[in-house]
Amino acid sequence: MPYIKIHQQNRLLSLEYEQGESLLHFLQKQGMDISSPCGGNGSCGKCKVRIKGVGMVNSCSYYPTQNIEVILPDEKEAKILTHQNKYSLHLPLQVNKWILQSDFPVGLAIDVGTTSMVFYWVSLITGQVIRSIGVGNPQVKYGADVITRITFCTDATKVRILQEELVRAVNQQIDHFVTQEGIQYGHIVKVSVSANTTMLHLLAGVNPGSLALAPFKAQFLEARVYHGSELRFRINSAAEVHLMPSISAYVGADIVSGLASLYPQETVKNYLFIDIGTNGEMAVVTPQKIFCCATAAGPALEGANIYCGMAAFDGAISAFDAYGYQTIGNEKPIGICGSGLLDVMAYLLDRNIVLADGTLNNDFVLVPKEEAGNNEDIVITPQDIREIQLAKSAFFTGIKLLVQEAGLTFEKLDALFLAGGFGNYLNPESAVTIGLFPKELLGKVITVGNTSGTGAVLNTISTQYEQYTDAVIKKAQLIELAKHPDFELEYAMNMFF
Repeated sequence: MPYIKIHQQNRLLSLEYEQGESLLHFLQKQGMDISSPCGGNGSCGKCKVRIKGVGMVNSCSYYPTQNIEVILPDEKEAKILTHQNKYSLHLPLQVNKWILQSDFPVGLAIDVGTTSMVFYWVSLITGQVIRSIGVGNPQVKYGADVITRITFCTDATKVRILQEELVRAVNQQIDHFVTQEGIQYGHIVKVSVSANTTMLHLLAGVNPGSLALAPFKAQFLEARVYHGSELRFRINSAAEVHLMPSISAYVGADIVSGLASLYPQETVKNYLFIDIGTNGEMAVVTPQKIFCCATAAGPALEGANIYCGMAAFDGAISAFDAYGYQTIGNEKPIGICGSGLLDVMAYLLDRNIVLADGTLNNDFVLVPKEEAGNNEDIVITPQDIREIQLAKSAFFTGIKLLVQEAGLTFEKLDALFLAGGFGNYLNPESAVTIGLFPKELLGKVITVGNTSGTGAVLNTISTQYEQYTDAVIKKAQLIELAKHPDFELEYAMNMFF
């Protein structure tokens, strides 16, 4: 039986390998976070690893037959948005009486996104956030989007694997906090989780298969409360874990809690709310109703399915113009993340390098390999343009039809609230140039940070917050874009830049 030696960050592991499984699957079983946005079906090229004496290989299609040495890149920390915003609702501290009997009662609010997780530690004496931290969602190695992960869940064992990834990530952060603050696990007395519907199913250990099959029904949408032991969280045995409520299979608790957390100025009556992520959820809010939808934008704007795309790690090109580029951490570039991708697209369109129909004749070199941190050209390919077209058309079509259903026009919207990390860092002018947003909203863009996380914090500190999430759900009217009579034509027309 062959052995595999694994080198990473001054660590060396030597493990026995049973022939017949891919190198990707083997490494993932050892807890290695190897990117695999396509779920290991061989279409994304993101799972490359270096094998000594062989070079770079796609680990999903590499099946070792002899002893090999694998050199993995050093692990990098993603730059994940954790802060809140000035448009947030404020509620007084109001918790169950037994919680106040603890010496040092602490709450934990968690925002579980498709690609990242954000943890907020809250004092239940003061109601203030003690600390916050963002980490990558460890499930990404099983697929960049929720559909790929749902497809992975062919049986209860697979569901348990993805559940365990989330539980392990939560417990790791609990362990870190307990150690750093010098407190006991029993001091953690309440947890609130805001997430999309798929992540909530997986955290609860519920098979999400029905979310991907017509008629796309969730196994549950209502708020759920578990004891920490039921989810295997290392917290007080009497502590409750609150899973926040969703609207539909693809408009989840992250949108509900995000909308409920906003407290706009009185002059803002009608507004558009967008969480720019893989699922592309959005809502048009009026005094009477909330019209909402999901756009199936895909993960391209988060760097997946893009040839040199990557998440917002050090070395990612995050901004680009005629004068050059900027990278996260000011390191040598090794790829491009979503905000940089929009800038590059705007640059290429302004100079007619990419035509209105999306034509790009050859790969466009952003950074030659001599300047790159990985000794490879960083390029934009014709297929990348196609992926961006699909994503931007999905967003713009969703915006247009949602505004239309609300009986409004772009001009009648008072604000565009952009939520989430990507929304906080993108250049609105680039977004308008490529047709992600209508030009009428350019001067009305307001970034509001991680509203899903804000909602989870509010739910942790106040039992009143449930009234606000309930109000959002009662006002919500789901618009199913695929069934809209204008959808196909609008989607096709909005492919053009």
